[in-house]
Amino acid sequence: MYNFVFWFFYKFFEWRKGFKSIFLSAAMVGLTVLIHLLLLYAVIRYFTNTTLGKLNGSYTDRKLLYSPFVIGIFLIVYFFYYRRKSEVVLNKKENDRFSRPINIFYIILILVVPLLLAILFTNKALNQ
Repeated sequence: MYNFVFWFFYKFFEWRKGFKSIFLSAAMVGLTVLIHLLLLYAVIRYFTNTTLGKLNGSYTDRKLLYSPFVIGIFLIVYFFYYRRKSEVVLNKKENDRFSRPINIFYIILILVVPLLLAILFTNKALNQ
């Protein structure tokens, strides 16, 4: 699934901007992983009615405390898809078009649906 996201966004940025960027594609995979982790957190929060790691500081404090986690996920994903792995993923679907409707449908299922479900579960958990 994450290989598909990497391939899709690599081809999208190649088509849209005209450059081949492993960095941007790896960033989109990191964003996808983050959305899926947030969905998991929202489901746990909804069913257990507890919050994990609630911070009572200001926005700056929370940003500083969460930034190592986000940077860590980003670096892990970037190094995972760096050079050899990216070549394997891109060679696997070398002749496919990213703009096929089924590919766009899969990206919506992988990115948008979990994000909407996370929002829904979070709103329901806050209203309990």
